[in-house]
Amino acid sequence: MAQESSITIIARQPIVDRRLHVVAYELLFRSHAGCNTIDNIDSASATVVVRDALRNVGMSTIVGDCTAFINVDGPTLLSPAIEALPPERVVFELLETIEVDESILKRCRELKRRGYRLALDDFVSYDEAYEPLLEIVDIVKLDVLQLSAECLSRLVRHLRSWPPKLLAEKVETPQGARTCFDLGFSFFQGFYFGRPAAMQV
Repeated sequence: MAQESSITIIARQPIVDRRLHVVAYELLFRSHAGCNTIDNIDSASATVVVRDALRNVGMSTIVGDCTAFINVDGPTLLSPAIEALPPERVVFELLETIEVDESILKRCRELKRRGYRLALDDFVSYDEAYEPLLEIVDIVKLDVLQLSAECLSRLVRHLRSWPPKLLAEKVETPQGARTCFDLGFSFFQGFYFGRPAAMQV
């Protein structure tokens, strides 16, 4: 009996700017077409999937002229394998599980020197441990579903003293979108702006 071929699904969710233009896609993953959940392979595997997809079908097929946001955990961030991805077309999202230490900071500075852009993912509370990263990263993604309106406003005000632009993620309602626009977010992501759409690679 023939062995079943391995299929990987890449789903992409749009990220829009204040003019509601799609400027990027976050790439999400599942291991095969029959799997019901997205983002259930580790970030090292996801990076390999993207690298191979770029080689096989090209960046334009996956994200068009837009940028690809790709989640990376600590080991993946430190791996040289991610440097196979083109720096001008990707943003590495640093997962909240990453413990910030000197090796992580050194690696982030190195990637920045190579032209890569970085984002802090799922940011929901301020911690002094993140201050060195806030001096390096380009974007901070705030999980608006996890924050009350008051907490969100306070966190935005605090982050305004740092260079990164702010991205509101998990925006699901018109009211949530209006709140985030009023708070001055630069970018937006969530079901209100577009659900993940899958493609087979």
